[in-house]
Amino acid sequence: MADAATPDWDEPPDITQQTVAYVARGMRMFWHLIATERKVILIAVGLLATVEALALCFPLLVRALVDRLPSVMVQGITVDIILLVVALFAARTVMLVIRRFMQEPIFISALIRLENLWPRMALEKLLALSLRYHERENTGRKIAKVNKGVEKLVGMLDALFYTLMPALLYTLFNLVVMFVLDWRLALLFSLPIVPAMWINLKSYERFYTDWIHWESLKEQSIGRLCQAILNVRTVQSFVRERAEAQSHRDLREAMRVLDTNICLRLQRYHFAMEMVIGLPFIVTILVGLYFVYLGWSTIGTVSYICITGFVSLQSLWSMVQVYTRVLRDLVAAERLYTLLNEEVDVANEAPMVVPEQGSGEIALRDVSVIYSGKTQAALDALSLTIHPGEMLALVGRSGSGKSTLANVLARVYDPTSGTVMINGVNVRTIDRDWYRRHFAFVPQDIDIFDGTIRDNIVYAYPEAVEEWVRQAVEAACLDTFVYDRARFPDGLDTQVGERGVKLSGGEKQRVGIARAYVALLAGAQVLVLDEATASLDSVSERVVQDFIERLRAERRDLIIVAIAHRLSTIYKADRICVLASGRVVEDGTHEQLLRRNGLYAGLVALQQMGELRD
Repeated sequence: MADAATPDWDEPPDITQQTVAYVARGMRMFWHLIATERKVILIAVGLLATVEALALCFPLLVRALVDRLPSVMVQGITVDIILLVVALFAARTVMLVIRRFMQEPIFISALIRLENLWPRMALEKLLALSLRYHERENTGRKIAKVNKGVEKLVGMLDALFYTLMPALLYTLFNLVVMFVLDWRLALLFSLPIVPAMWINLKSYERFYTDWIHWESLKEQSIGRLCQAILNVRTVQSFVRERAEAQSHRDLREAMRVLDTNICLRLQRYHFAMEMVIGLPFIVTILVGLYFVYLGWSTIGTVSYICITGFVSLQSLWSMVQVYTRVLRDLVAAERLYTLLNEEVDVANEAPMVVPEQGSGEIALRDVSVIYSGKTQAALDALSLTIHPGEMLALVGRSGSGKSTLANVLARVYDPTSGTVMINGVNVRTIDRDWYRRHFAFVPQDIDIFDGTIRDNIVYAYPEAVEEWVRQAVEAACLDTFVYDRARFPDGLDTQVGERGVKLSGGEKQRVGIARAYVALLAGAQVLVLDEATASLDSVSERVVQDFIERLRAERRDLIIVAIAHRLSTIYKADRICVLASGRVVEDGTHEQLLRRNGLYAGLVALQQMGELRD
């Protein structure tokens, strides 16, 4: 199926769009991501504004005290002087109470909730997306993007609330007060803001491409690390430890060189901004003193500008740095946002139907599947009907469409065109999860979770009773292994390690068969075997085949779809469909297809499996 057009996470956006408009778009994205905590954060911002307003009370009261110094020299400390000092203490106390007992607890609680919400949202989205999406890149890079996106979002929210917002509010409030006290000095003081912003924007344009490259290198390094660890058995078997370590080292070294170069080059821009901001401040103080000499201003006003001006310049510098950081962090945050808004292509489309009957005829009508980036169809206008109680075998050369067909049947994929129906009802109108629960899968490569053997067997139905587990173990021929106390000291409760590292390939296959059997006991109506016996020896394979026969005898309505290259495992199927280029080119029983002497007969001959003709 063709994927909907989605932005490539590794493709840098157009640099001409990475200025104020980019930040505005990023802030809208950020606004959506904090939707669950918006009201709480706005309350915290309101309290922050109150605190910053109170912070200006201190220099204003100092201004009043400085203007009263001549009277103190004549009259001494009067009541109004004492009241001003008390007001200084009171303003600071109220500010601290609001900050420590209201603003901080409210914001920190919201931040912690979001920090734990975003990873949950990302996992839910990743689990909802189809296999086509997950096939686009490796696990390590996906994990890196999620972790980095959450990290950057938390860092952005922290920087915006603790650095940018206080600095912005303080500077704005202070400029208002300055213009009230002396608009001429305020105008002179505010002149450097525009050129400082211009220098910052130019520095961003200069380094944005390098930042994108650095983020890409970081994702590659994490992806390489994860892949090396996940495939450590293969790495060690082929003595590739040094090669993997060297590849990772090369990536990290490239990151170090690039990051060092960026940081050193940025210092020139930082120096230019500091000079542009600092020189006008000194000029403003000199002009203010001249105004005092002319009688146009007061010593208290100049003192106020000296006190708050330095803080405002530091705040302005903080805003410039946070702005640069936000621009850089938005790259990672926007990728996470893109993931969270990725369209789920196999979704429940309301209103959904939950049929009363759990089994029935499954029919494919003119089904085609075209994968993203491919021109040739994996399935090409294929039509097929599978009846209850039938065992259907799918054979063909690699790439003929067998696994794609099985995935479409189970609605792991939705077809690009055509229809899949059960009992005459389009499966797109049926509750997706209800439909999928009626399938039990035994793939060629069994996914084993880090846990016990029992955990993996009952994964499809954790409520399975002990009798079900016993039957599943017996059916999968696991009993001859799992009760070997030398290898499995805790029996079914033995830990198997990450990805089942403590199990052999055949043992993993048996766990997969046992897992599918539990799903069948829980109500699944279709068993899909995708090279299910590929890792089994001939004795165990025969046991599994006998089990399938018993299962078919007990479950008259059970549908079995078997995919195999080893044709000996499917020759007793009711029907064998031979696929080539996404189409069914032959259809019949084993004997019928052999008599036709077509593609199926050729496959049998190639494998020299004369026992199939017995």
